[in-house]
Amino acid sequence: MVLAGCWLQSALGFGLAIVAAPIIVLIKPEWVPVMLTVVALPLSAMNVWQLRHHIQLRMMAVPIVARVPGTVIGVWLLMTLNVQWLQISVATAVLMAVVISFWGRKFEVTRGRLAWAGLVSGVMGSTTAVGGPPLALVMQHGEPYRIRANLSLYFMCSCLLSLAGYSVGGILNSELLWQSLSFVPISVLGLMLGTRSRGYIDGGRFRPILMWLCGVAGTVALVGAIWGGI
Repeated sequence: MVLAGCWLQSALGFGLAIVAAPIIVLIKPEWVPVMLTVVALPLSAMNVWQLRHHIQLRMMAVPIVARVPGTVIGVWLLMTLNVQWLQISVATAVLMAVVISFWGRKFEVTRGRLAWAGLVSGVMGSTTAVGGPPLALVMQHGEPYRIRANLSLYFMCSCLLSLAGYSVGGILNSELLWQSLSFVPISVLGLMLGTRSRGYIDGGRFRPILMWLCGVAGTVALVGAIWGGI
């Protein structure tokens, strides 16, 4: 599942946690969200290097800055509150956004939308490791290669922020860090496979796959949250 998630993240721009988190949380729940964040960091960095010429740095500064308070809120919620209702709320919001995006008209990417997406992504990513859908939905009408590049930059920065938050909050320890780093070679293989798949995905398939993936993410998060409370 980690390999499949790394492949999808490199091919589309996000998807590692969506594919891997539901399985890992059943096998080693203590690995979520820290392990996925550790694996996503070098993977995102390698994608950033590959796609650096397509990154829109000034535009992406907005959600990256907005991610900071979102991460703080998410880590605080993870440490102090029952996360179940938070996960249910966020998952429901993602599913509603998918439905609205599917039936709604094409819209422009504005700084305000990017800021809100970055904030929600920070909360969602820090609590569940699934932080891609809010930003991906806002950027869905752009060029595939730019979306992929911009998401890679965003995730590289967001992983750093989340890991810093986990460290300060005492959630990240040396044993968990070394266990997570053992999966990094898999991310390299996933990068190679994902790079080869980009041409196929960009041939008119990018937005349908993106929408489907966001829908799956919201559904999995919702079912997981409800199931965890039973």
